[in-house]
Amino acid sequence: MHFRFDEETEETAEQELARRLRQPAATQSSGSYGACTNLHAVNVLKTDFDSGDQCYVFDVAASMTVGIVAAALSNHTVKLYNARDSGGFTYLGELKGHTDVISEIAFAGDDNPHALYSSSEEGSVRGWDSRTGQQAESFAAGTGKLFSFSLMRNYLAAGSDGEVFFWDRRTGKQCGAFTDTHAEDVTQVKFCHNRLISGSVDGLINVFDISTGFDEDEGFLAAFNIENSVSRLGLYGLHSEKLWCLSHTETLHLWEWVAACDEESAGGQGVLGEDRNARASLTQAASMTPGADALGPGLDYLISCAYSPRTSELLLLAGNNQGAVGCFPVAEPSAPGGTCTFAGAKALLAGGHSSVVRSLLWSDSGALLSGGEDARLVQWSVQPAAGGEETQTIHKPSQRVSNTVTRKDQAVRRRQSPY
Repeated sequence: MHFRFDEETEETAEQELARRLRQPAATQSSGSYGACTNLHAVNVLKTDFDSGDQCYVFDVAASMTVGIVAAALSNHTVKLYNARDSGGFTYLGELKGHTDVISEIAFAGDDNPHALYSSSEEGSVRGWDSRTGQQAESFAAGTGKLFSFSLMRNYLAAGSDGEVFFWDRRTGKQCGAFTDTHAEDVTQVKFCHNRLISGSVDGLINVFDISTGFDEDEGFLAAFNIENSVSRLGLYGLHSEKLWCLSHTETLHLWEWVAACDEESAGGQGVLGEDRNARASLTQAASMTPGADALGPGLDYLISCAYSPRTSELLLLAGNNQGAVGCFPVAEPSAPGGTCTFAGAKALLAGGHSSVVRSLLWSDSGALLSGGEDARLVQWSVQPAAGGEETQTIHKPSQRVSNTVTRKDQAVRRRQSPY
């Protein structure tokens, strides 16, 4: 996603960052790696009004077409901000309706840029109109929790307690379910090219052909066993032909999922590589990267992966408990099934957060947004803020909010467990 915050006559900060990150990753030389690009926190937004019972930012989403940013908080609400205004974010209001942990948020895309969707562990996916703050759609899974969702044209899929549910968005009715696919919670679902990919705590990543309908038996194509609980997964490659997966024990796994689904392909089982001790590998790479001292004494958690189509480069994003984040290029092993390697930190994000970073939006154009357990939403740039200091905005309850968007109430909130 791309955000325009300030018009500049010369190269913008986002363009400069994109140019720097398109440069090839530095190679190891004399026991150290090339210096990384240090990013600056140019706008720091406090999303929570109550410092005594601070909420976490669980997830961040953005609509690049209309410049709207959404932040899912641990008090079961979603806050909306206008990201097109010069000088930072403008608070638009709050979306309320969920009664349990919001597991994922995402905008529908350029065809419907104002439509925001959110899934929750109370068992529903809700669609919102970000212009009015009103709920426009609702899909319920009965008594089961929902951990992830994905949109494809007129259809919605969501992962639940060992099941995957499907709805027709035109009618709002359930149109299918996969009940025997997984034995435990389905933490990830992704639509891609008339395929559905699902990942679960049972360690399996399954692929289905849904071009002719949602038939669990007829549509099954392949199953990948990472022998670990699936936390996050995503697609990469110029044609999204590869898959990355992070586990709950912070291992990294790469697969050629398209080749693995092709019976006539010479790609074997489709496994590309893995690192079952990724945090230790990244900690070593960070310690040998000049200018990455903020990542010390070590990386404490993996956040996600991001793919750059311009460089055909997959980045692994990891942070420490002090709020610093490093972006590490992933090198696939020369032989399928080998161990991945990391050529040092390519970018460093430090100084914006004071605690664990939960979500990081990475744009190939150079725009970066992050949200964390310190209740902050941070905009990053390769250039420092004017005057060399970050801009921090705290929105108080008395601030005027559009009357079409639900205001924040004064009820006591129950802080969610971070994990």
